[in-house]
Amino acid sequence: MRTLPYRFSLPSLEKAQLEMLTELSSRGMSNGSLGTVLLRIWYIDLVGCTCSTLRGFPFNMKASDAILITMERLFLITNFDKSKSQGIMYVFKIQGRKEYVYGDEILINFRYIRDSVAQQREVNVVVEPHEKTLLTDPIFVPSYSYLSKTSAENHHDFYKSESPHDISTGISVWDIEGKLVVKIGENLCNIVFTSERAKEEGVREGDLLYLAMLVEVYHGAKLVCRPQMTSWTVCNDLVASNELNNSSSVTWGKETKLTFDMLVSNAPREIKLCISLLATCGERFFSVNSLSAEEIVQKAEERVGVKKMEECHLSPVFLLGYASVQLFDYMACMQTGKLDMRLWSTKKKANPMCPIPKNSNKNDMGFSLIFPSFNKPVVIPNVAPPNSKRRDWEQQLLDSDLCLGGNLRESKIEQLRQLKRILASDPLTELTTSDKVLLWKHRGELILRPRALAKFLLAVNWLRPYAVYEAHTLLPRWAPLQPIDALELLDIRYVDIVVREHAVKYLNGMTDYELKGCVLQLVQVLKHEPYHDSALFRFLLRRSLQSPHMIGHYVFWYLVSEMENTSVSERYGLLLEELIRRMPERKVYLRQLYLADQLFECAMRVKDAPKKDRVDCLREHLQGLRLPRRFTLPINPAMECSGLDIGKCKVMDSKKFPLWLVFRNYQEEGDPFYVIFKAGDDLRQDLFTLQLLELMDSLWKSCGLYLHIIPYGCITTGEGVGMIEVVLNSDTVANITRKYGGAQAAFREEPLMNWLRQFNRERDEVERCLWNFICSVAGYTVATYVLGIGDRHNDNIMLRQDGTLFHIDFGHFLGNFKTKFGIKRETAPFIFTPMYVYMLGGQSSPIYLYFVDLACHAFNVVRRFGGTLMTLFMLMLSTGIPELQKIEDIGWLRSVLLIDRSSEEAREHYRLQIALAMSNFRTLFNDYIHIMTH
Repeated sequence: MRTLPYRFSLPSLEKAQLEMLTELSSRGMSNGSLGTVLLRIWYIDLVGCTCSTLRGFPFNMKASDAILITMERLFLITNFDKSKSQGIMYVFKIQGRKEYVYGDEILINFRYIRDSVAQQREVNVVVEPHEKTLLTDPIFVPSYSYLSKTSAENHHDFYKSESPHDISTGISVWDIEGKLVVKIGENLCNIVFTSERAKEEGVREGDLLYLAMLVEVYHGAKLVCRPQMTSWTVCNDLVASNELNNSSSVTWGKETKLTFDMLVSNAPREIKLCISLLATCGERFFSVNSLSAEEIVQKAEERVGVKKMEECHLSPVFLLGYASVQLFDYMACMQTGKLDMRLWSTKKKANPMCPIPKNSNKNDMGFSLIFPSFNKPVVIPNVAPPNSKRRDWEQQLLDSDLCLGGNLRESKIEQLRQLKRILASDPLTELTTSDKVLLWKHRGELILRPRALAKFLLAVNWLRPYAVYEAHTLLPRWAPLQPIDALELLDIRYVDIVVREHAVKYLNGMTDYELKGCVLQLVQVLKHEPYHDSALFRFLLRRSLQSPHMIGHYVFWYLVSEMENTSVSERYGLLLEELIRRMPERKVYLRQLYLADQLFECAMRVKDAPKKDRVDCLREHLQGLRLPRRFTLPINPAMECSGLDIGKCKVMDSKKFPLWLVFRNYQEEGDPFYVIFKAGDDLRQDLFTLQLLELMDSLWKSCGLYLHIIPYGCITTGEGVGMIEVVLNSDTVANITRKYGGAQAAFREEPLMNWLRQFNRERDEVERCLWNFICSVAGYTVATYVLGIGDRHNDNIMLRQDGTLFHIDFGHFLGNFKTKFGIKRETAPFIFTPMYVYMLGGQSSPIYLYFVDLACHAFNVVRRFGGTLMTLFMLMLSTGIPELQKIEDIGWLRSVLLIDRSSEEAREHYRLQIALAMSNFRTLFNDYIHIMTH
């Protein structure tokens, strides 16, 4: 078995991007119309000296052909043994990186080469020989069966002559009569209510504690029937004194029966029961005793958003624990009989969006959930429902037609107009009842429209078995989806197993590069799967094994970073275990884990050290590390290191004391790698924002716009821990301004120009610097405006010596701008100050006018993909990012993207935003204050 050398290739170029790269590569070259890649090829000559030769190759030349042409010459001037070349293959290795160029892929499709052409720089490669078996030995291919269906293949398996479906092997759920009923066992044991928690909740000494169990029934994130709860029961011995650390028990007196307004025979397979333990005390009990379960839920949800302790004490109810259980197991068998469960201690209500694993700790709060018992297993058959369910559904369709207005019900033209509006709406739009009726009514015509599938599935009544069956039969007939559009079907709104398997089928069509761009979301939506084993679980495992450096690396670290989250640790742990067991290069990951753990321990020691000793503490600890001779960094699998340059490592001067680390390149001729290691900062939002910047950059490039976005490397290695790639040869706008006049220079126009003049003196350097500045400012103004990036002071904006401007530190987005004493500190739509205008030659210059046109064009490009952006945000709702908690948070995108406006209207709108940003004095004042106080 073997794994291929790391090869990072991209999809073929779009026409506009090809033309852009051809133009960039042609500057200063006579045959540029063909598109030329400049490779500086390094080798050892006959006398042992390191030499190089510069060769130009067409964009569309295969890597194997370029290597062959190169080797024909090198055989004459090097010690490479031509007689043994039949058993040897040669590859180009990117200098200083664990990244290779070889095979039948054309040169311009290699990521590093394409980026180098865009940045007009040479590509340095080293010729390396490899054994021929590298390409002939078999690659490890995982093999496993996938049982995704129930044990019953057809409805006849459940047939018995005296009664349909009542058979020797089981009972069809469609034959169960009555509503869903569960009972709460009479005892709740091991209740622990600590003195600290009592103080936090405002429970005074001597207050009586009242408890109740709340049960909610969900399909995905949708509550499908009214919640039910037990009566309140006093816990006499739990809060009697300051000694609140003893465990206690509660007896309800008898089993409490809870009946839900949903027929068992209509229950979809993915139904989940979420159980929460509610508590109240003292006088607060009298304010909640008469409330219904729905009102209690509302009170509990209101409390989640409370931040101040004094407000928390006013909340009438608080939560002590939660648990959840699927009504049907993986083999579609319904839960029956008594189920002993343990509650997870928590301050929040059970979250239906995430799996809640079984708690096996016998010391935690325990109770019993009792389902009806049957003498045979109750299952959902994998065939068409009986005629009774069909008649029930047909009757509901007749009733639902009445909700259409008279004109809409009678006029097909009006119906088609309404359908057009529905299909044009963004993913955030809630469908009305009439919308759903129309989508179902015209499903036969909609199957020819791929993007209509998501809207149609939202119109399906998942509580009607025949509607579910018909939706499932339409899926294979529906026009194929593009992989990027299939992502929407993995949102929590589409929890049906068959639908999710259908979506994953289309993801198979993604290239590694395309898949890497959404791995972050796919790992998150793994939480929405009803069961651990799922099509998505296996898809991520399979693609990780097929491409360990492009996909597996990032899947591994996204999983590891959430292992402290108890709700997903079991599921993510299973995928991690399979990944490590099956991965041929598992030692690479284990070395990265070891490095991350050692750096975290080092960061903790540095934080505890006195200020004057921190650098010495850091270097002393780094000196004691026993690092592998050869290892890669979690931030990028192509960064191969041999150790640390301890003399250059330091502790940065900020609140969390991040570590500035310099790693020696494993290749002697390669440059070192500079990384910032952070412990105590949540980098998930930065990681997500950088992913979106990279997406926008690829969208712009596909339209022929190269806006010099720098989506620098970022990875989370644990809860509040991670690494950030350092962008070299750059400084913050604050430091540049301070250097050229201090805080007062924030109101001047020249500082950026003066700083760049130091590094760009020749005519071609100045032209390239100005071009970089124009494009990067256009890109970042659009990106920060669309994403609503906040906290944009001059220490969060940087400038590279080649004129490229970029933003860092994305702790606030979606319009969450900084306030002070209730006053908004940031009132500009984005940062565009007179310093920038001065760089562009003033408002009347042709360069400035070109910039405005470029920015407006870039804005319209992003608008065309507004639905995709919204989908990516929706798939991240379960992440726990503070500023992305509910679907309403994503409304910012709808407001700024002007989805219902024309391109020309959007262009004029963005022109106005540029003018507003340029004339905003508060931006200059904020920069002045920031320099003064730092």
